[in-house]
Amino acid sequence: MLIAVILLGICQIAALFSSVYLVRRYVEAKQAQFEAKLADLVTPPSEGKPSKLSLIVDAAGTVIGSAAARSLMATLQQRNSSVAQVANGQADLLQAQANPLLALLSGGKRGKGAAVQRLAELLGPMLFGGQGIKSNGAGASPVSISDRRESD
Repeated sequence: MLIAVILLGICQIAALFSSVYLVRRYVEAKQAQFEAKLADLVTPPSEGKPSKLSLIVDAAGTVIGSAAARSLMATLQQRNSSVAQVANGQADLLQAQANPLLALLSGGKRGKGAAVQRLAELLGPMLFGGQGIKSNGAGASPVSISDRRESD
């Protein structure tokens, strides 16, 4: 019985060492394959030709660069579009101040609001019996709604 236990212990130790040896050989074989593939990528195939790795890096740089350029162009176009919208809005407001009826007929959303307000300022005194007309010495001029509110 004692001999069987000793033989069993020896077999277990031998199995442990052989399994470690097999794992080590497998890892070394995989490492050798990896090094061979890496050397194949890094070394150029012939004199004057680029290596596979440099071709991959070049293609990745081209893709990333074109994506960055597209993103930059989209940002610039968006900024130009927003500047044009602001300029159009300011033009609508100026047109509404100058000619409220024309702005109501042809203006955008921003211009229509300003045109309605300016039209109310101009027509308000006429509709309410001339209550908002002040004399400034040179002639009568309509008073805005905000001036009428302050005087009340």
